[in-house]
Amino acid sequence: MRFTGIGGPKRAGTAYGARRRVRATAPAVCTVAAMAALAGCSSSSDGKDSSASGVNSSSASDTRAHGGGSADRPDDACTMMTSDQVAQLVGTPGPYTGAEEDPADDGSPVWGCTWGTPASYADVREIHQALFAQDTPNPSTDVVVTPLRGSGDKAALEEGKSDGSNPYVYFTAGGAYYEVEVVVDRRELGADNAPREAVAEQRLAKILAPELTG
Repeated sequence: MRFTGIGGPKRAGTAYGARRRVRATAPAVCTVAAMAALAGCSSSSDGKDSSASGVNSSSASDTRAHGGGSADRPDDACTMMTSDQVAQLVGTPGPYTGAEEDPADDGSPVWGCTWGTPASYADVREIHQALFAQDTPNPSTDVVVTPLRGSGDKAALEEGKSDGSNPYVYFTAGGAYYEVEVVVDRRELGADNAPREAVAEQRLAKILAPELTG
């Protein structure tokens, strides 16, 4: 486990260690329900969200992809956002320290970055292409998946059906597949900050997707 820069608890398998909360209904990988929605949703050009703009530039059991993306994608994902940009996006003070993702199960590098403080973090990571092809006649009843527009080729928001908790945004761009997560307060285990997190995730996806398209 790598610990880079300043950080509090984060989900297992990432640069900040154990996750802040257990997401039983929306695991740290892109769920089948989300991928089914992504397979059927369409995209349109809504443009970038200007309020936080300014981008600076596997194994079958491992959902984190590696080696994909457009030729123009930076090798270091952490160079795509500054501390100030992340702080504006998340809505909590910095400085935010960028940390690369841990390697995949087979030891291959995983493209992505966690920008974190002891209180908050924002994360983007490439996930495995195979998840986008999955479908099921019995999607989870615990989550709701909403197609999104304006973030890459396809995008969707996954969140808890009962209270909107544990939101994740998934999108495709430049032939690769990504997961975005924002946590406003690592200590908050419920749904109090879920609306803010969902909005911030959608904004981050809109900012990064054009730069990852190539």
